[in-house]
Amino acid sequence: MTKEQILTDVLAKTITFEQAFENLESIGFCPNLLNDDSGRWAVMFDGFQSMAGFEKSEDVTTTFFVEAKYWQPSIYDALVYALNETCTND
Repeated sequence: MTKEQILTDVLAKTITFEQAFENLESIGFCPNLLNDDSGRWAVMFDGFQSMAGFEKSEDVTTTFFVEAKYWQPSIYDALVYALNETCTND
């Protein structure tokens, strides 16, 4: 599966948001869903995280820089926008 196919499936609504995230993870992406205090949503694939252990869950610090254009009114819109951006900027 490619990110273009995932975008096609999301737009056709043949997969759920959760399935899209799982499919993205399976091809090497690390999708993150973020929201702000104004009720907007963003899906980001890049960020910085402290090194987490692999044997058990640990506390981590994660930081994202979100360009204003990524903030969208719904989770669906945020996912579509992020996928469009990554598909057209390769």
